[in-house]
Amino acid sequence: MNKKIAMVSMLALIFPTLAVNLYGTGSSFVYPFLATAAYYYTQANVQYQATGSGAGISNLINGLTDFAASDVPIPPAKYCPLLYQGKQVIHVPLVAGGVVVVYNVPELNGMKLKLDGETIAKIYMGEIKYWDDPRIKALQDPAVASRLPHKPIIAVHRSDASGTTAIFTTYLSKSSSEWSQKVGSGLVVKWPVDEMGRGIGAPKNQGVAATVSKTPYSIGYVELAYAWQAKLPTAALKNAEGYFVEPTAETISAATEGAMKYWACPLHAPYEFAHSLILAPGKNSYPIVGVPYMIFYKDSPKLKSLVKFAEYLLSDQLQSQVTKMGYAPLGKALRQKVVAQLEELLR
Repeated sequence: MNKKIAMVSMLALIFPTLAVNLYGTGSSFVYPFLATAAYYYTQANVQYQATGSGAGISNLINGLTDFAASDVPIPPAKYCPLLYQGKQVIHVPLVAGGVVVVYNVPELNGMKLKLDGETIAKIYMGEIKYWDDPRIKALQDPAVASRLPHKPIIAVHRSDASGTTAIFTTYLSKSSSEWSQKVGSGLVVKWPVDEMGRGIGAPKNQGVAATVSKTPYSIGYVELAYAWQAKLPTAALKNAEGYFVEPTAETISAATEGAMKYWACPLHAPYEFAHSLILAPGKNSYPIVGVPYMIFYKDSPKLKSLVKFAEYLLSDQLQSQVTKMGYAPLGKALRQKVVAQLEELLR
């Protein structure tokens, strides 16, 4: 038996109020954070499985889980029917994370690649076919440009319904009018590069990272922690102010600094805030930032336990550790506002 489950079961014999099970599924983007938190949390037995945001949302809607984790809010097409049924859905922001562009170009041997959203869109559209395309070389320092090979680009993407994909394709849509018109954004999209035989789909962040690692001349997108785990290089991306910025806790946090004005009602209106984090203003802002959410129903019979677990996720104790996992902590003022609204749910 899992040691943590055994411990909670033993404590439950002494303190029956601890015998609460919380089961959630969803985002692989936030899995390292939630898995760590679930392991150390002692007020309930929390189990979390990384199924992808789309599956997590579906499981919650179908009554199979107590909560979902998603890198984007529940899509309006699914959210509106819930409202008609009188279901109030709570979105709790957890951490800030960067979606990074990873690549496997042996000739670069660790050298830093620079890219912008329009160029990445053209790669996934299948319009830019080779690594030494002039449009890629024009973005690079001379030393990097000279080493880009005439090799076909293999574009790796998620094969499952994914919040990471929704964040990434929102970035492409905001960067390229052609992408916006022809492909758009969402948990699942139709990738033009697949039709040209140069695209590969892989499940979850782990799958994309593993595929890029073993596929020379490939490119892909994952949450920063998975790039670290796979020891993959990450591209410096051109931000809204025209600066090439590398993904770090500091640059991811910079993108969230102006977010407070969007959060008059954090738990119930996350859409505008989520959109504002893509190509956020600021010289040091990393351009592809997402905030994964813990999502549950206000009328859940386990509401108190869900709220207390959410408050634990937002605690100084946990937030101070997130940079080690590849995330950036939410600002303290924002977390205090969210916790205050969580407490209102219990009154």
